[in-house]
Amino acid sequence: MTAHSRLAKPLVEALRAALTQNALPGETHGFSKDQQVEAATFVAECAAVREPGTSIVRLESIGGEAGNRRMRLVTVNEDMPFLVDSVAAAVFASGIEIQRLLHPIVAIERTTDGAIRKVGRGTAESIVYMELRRVDARGRQALLRAVETALRDVCAAVGDWANMVALMAEDADALDADDSEGAELLRWFTKDNFTLLGHINLTKNGGTSKPLGIFRNDFTLWDQDTPITALRTLAKGKHKLLNLKATRLSSVHRRVPLDVVMVHRKGGSISLHAGLWTSVAMRAPADEVPILRERLAALDRELGFAPSSHGGKALSHAISTLPHDLLIGFDAREVRTAALTAMSLVDRPRPRLLLLPDALRLHVYAFAWLPRDEYTTARRKAVAATLERAIDSKLSNWSVELDEGELALLRFTLPMVPNTELPDPEALDRAIMEMVRGWAPSVEGELIALVGSARATRLSLTYLPAFPDAYRLRTGGLEAASDVLQLCGLRSERDRSVRMWRTQPDQGDTLHLKAYARGGLVPLSEVVPVLENFGFRVLEEVPTALADGTLGYIHDFRLELGSVGDLDAIMARSEEIEAAIGSVLSGASENDEFNQLVLFAALSTQAVVWIRAWFRYLRQTGSSFGLVTIVDALRRAPKATSALIRLFSATHDPAGSSQRQKAVERIGREFDDALATVTSIDEDRILRRLRVLVDAIIRTNAFAPAAAEALAFKIDSSRVPGLPAPVPWREIWVYSPRVEGIHLRGGPVARGGIRWSDRRDDFRTEILGLMKAQLVKNAVIVPTGAKGGFYPKQLPSPNNRDVWLAE
Repeated sequence: MTAHSRLAKPLVEALRAALTQNALPGETHGFSKDQQVEAATFVAECAAVREPGTSIVRLESIGGEAGNRRMRLVTVNEDMPFLVDSVAAAVFASGIEIQRLLHPIVAIERTTDGAIRKVGRGTAESIVYMELRRVDARGRQALLRAVETALRDVCAAVGDWANMVALMAEDADALDADDSEGAELLRWFTKDNFTLLGHINLTKNGGTSKPLGIFRNDFTLWDQDTPITALRTLAKGKHKLLNLKATRLSSVHRRVPLDVVMVHRKGGSISLHAGLWTSVAMRAPADEVPILRERLAALDRELGFAPSSHGGKALSHAISTLPHDLLIGFDAREVRTAALTAMSLVDRPRPRLLLLPDALRLHVYAFAWLPRDEYTTARRKAVAATLERAIDSKLSNWSVELDEGELALLRFTLPMVPNTELPDPEALDRAIMEMVRGWAPSVEGELIALVGSARATRLSLTYLPAFPDAYRLRTGGLEAASDVLQLCGLRSERDRSVRMWRTQPDQGDTLHLKAYARGGLVPLSEVVPVLENFGFRVLEEVPTALADGTLGYIHDFRLELGSVGDLDAIMARSEEIEAAIGSVLSGASENDEFNQLVLFAALSTQAVVWIRAWFRYLRQTGSSFGLVTIVDALRRAPKATSALIRLFSATHDPAGSSQRQKAVERIGREFDDALATVTSIDEDRILRRLRVLVDAIIRTNAFAPAAAEALAFKIDSSRVPGLPAPVPWREIWVYSPRVEGIHLRGGPVARGGIRWSDRRDDFRTEILGLMKAQLVKNAVIVPTGAKGGFYPKQLPSPNNRDVWLAE
């Protein structure tokens, strides 16, 4: 029966009413009458024929608006416990959002072949109707398999429940003689304190027999060696009963690791019970839980606590707050450690970590106590990541308990390889303490180590309250201290500084760079081109504002370096590169492709400025080579480039060698040797042209303090080939990021003025023409003429007259 027209309207209407009549709040929101009829029709089609003892599972897509595509799932079974929560757990485990859930219990009378005869009387059947976020075909198939497995296990567990309870009671009677408290625990379990889901017998050699419940379908709890290990442990006689956690997650009721109870029987076999502690049992007072009450009494006697004393009550409360399902499986010594640790935190709440393995060392359980106010999802993940690294295992389960006290208790379960050593618990405890004890004290401690107590206190009071929570969660103490020192080193709103580093997870040619500013948020359109001109690729950026920006901004970039660079060599020069990038960001240096030479030709910032100044002069003389072409030539010939810089320094640096001429000649030969390896004609021409220019420079202020304001080069024009006529006797080229200028002289004694030019790329041509006019004009006054001109490159807005005139 699939066609809508064949469904009786009374049947559809009865199911529609059943779906909506007792729906929980919010489940029928936005569920129109037409949609209810469509849902009831789908349910009627699915439930139309069902044989006794079988489950029906159906899934179909129902469309929906863009971005909210839906599908609906229906299951039909005889009414029994755990159906809704088991199906919902299977859906959540598949990573699918449930958007509507309706669960009517409907009395249905069926014919002998399973067809619906009447609704409203007959056997109670459970109908679960869900509307879900739509997934692809593969996801739908996986969901159907998960739901079918859950329903199959529910039916098996419920069907065999009475037999499994009887077997647990038999094991309790058999255990009385050897372990009376263990026997009492089994009887306590049968009183609705343990949800039995499966039972199986293990033979001496690890074989299985008589599976019940979920084990009818699959007996997989751990790896294949674990049952043998358990048999050997029980055979030694120390234990007659073992309480363990399985690796397998329960498909019934709650999707958590199964609890396993193993009882050693006469003859050497094991009776294995699997299920889940009930929520009532988990919250029961410790003095009501068998085995726990015995260990509590033993601790009272050992420590001398009277049950009514403060110590006795505190100890009982401490054990009651710990997860009972785990404490039962620990030895008395481990329970003592856990109880006393929890007890010590009651009156003095503080972060603490405790590691305990189970009886077979299949799992390690980590208990982490955090102050309630310090507990966040990010912190829980950070603790879990720390444990995974230390134990070299992946987290299999976690939970959190928030009681009325001052602490949150986090419980983590991690599988471990048997017989392996646990990490140093004290070191882990210190790491967690450092993580949780307070971000600000951690940063202040690092500042004290870096700058001393007095200054660290001032910086902490000023900066630490200004950092937002998102920054605190992702930033450690040492890194935050470094950021504070960078920020406090900025002297003005125009200042910028940067810091480069690599972290352990960084792979290949990736690294981090932080840029610091005080004047305001630095636009990405300003920073990204600077980093790209240095040769980096910007992968992502995370900004942080301190006190909404009043104390500054931190831009955290993740960068990638191309294959042409040696990242290790670059990081070895990180301080010099940081200074170069900061200089460009603050406007003290220009932003162009010449900055790549800092990374890829190992040049200093000063040397790059010299080369940029020489290029700007050559461009004024009519050189046909563009900036990128020249940069590429210098990058591909780093030895020749280095020789050019050393040749200039050897010629003009007052602090240079006393054997100046010999040094110049030696470096000249090194340049010639490097030039011999250049294969490109254009690159050869570029390098030779720069060498000629360096040789033509007679004097410079490059090594004087005035160079910080502007560079000046006095050039013998006759030694520069290709200059247009008339060739000056001398010329002085001036360069800075703010202004460029030139002064042309016709002879040693010459007269002329200076001019403001608006021709950025060829103002030398303009000044040369004016100098020629001065030569004629001054012929009868002085021997020859001269002329100067300049081009301002960073003029402010003309609307601000005072600033404009100052520039």
